[in-house]
Amino acid sequence: MHLFKRSVVADLGIFHPTDLTVEDAQYVSRLNTPFRLRTLKQKDLTDVAALLSYCFYPQEGWKSWFNPLMQMGISHDLQSRYSVRTMPYTSLIGAQIVHRSTPKLIGTVEVALKSLSPWMPFSPGVPYISNLAVLPQSRRQGVGKQLLFACEELVRQWEYNRIYLHVLDDNTPARRLYAKAGYYRVDSPVHWSGLLFGQSNRLLLCKSL
Repeated sequence: MHLFKRSVVADLGIFHPTDLTVEDAQYVSRLNTPFRLRTLKQKDLTDVAALLSYCFYPQEGWKSWFNPLMQMGISHDLQSRYSVRTMPYTSLIGAQIVHRSTPKLIGTVEVALKSLSPWMPFSPGVPYISNLAVLPQSRRQGVGKQLLFACEELVRQWEYNRIYLHVLDDNTPARRLYAKAGYYRVDSPVHWSGLLFGQSNRLLLCKSL
């Protein structure tokens, strides 16, 4: 039985810690990694917004002038959605590294129950991953893979057996990561906004758990 199908969200992040304490931990790393997962709190959402803005928007040139506005919009969206979550799907998970004295967010991802059809937003939701982001200097260290594993573990706890995500057709590194993690392409409706604005095609991927 799937309860609380509306407002089901879990934001995950990877942190450098001040100590070894992993608060409210719900996930154990599958690999021998230098970081540890921990739950994130509402106070962490500002750092999440800053990381998403840094990873998804230009940091050089005239377009970078809009980054403060983009970060403010992301932060407002996160705070709004966090405030209306329904238990038990409110876990925020991250990972920590012991050799830093000040916590620093280096990776984040979000998993939620979401409709896959933009034309039917109130149709039954499915577990859906979005906003997977890792700082450039922390990539190729297993961070993204561990965040995916954490999402999958949460979805198993929610008693679902499939998880979905979208990836841009021209995002080769991300497609390679997802393929190695066991995600495969499935048919999905055409995203007309991408065609209208000349954006890369969005591919729907799925993994059976």
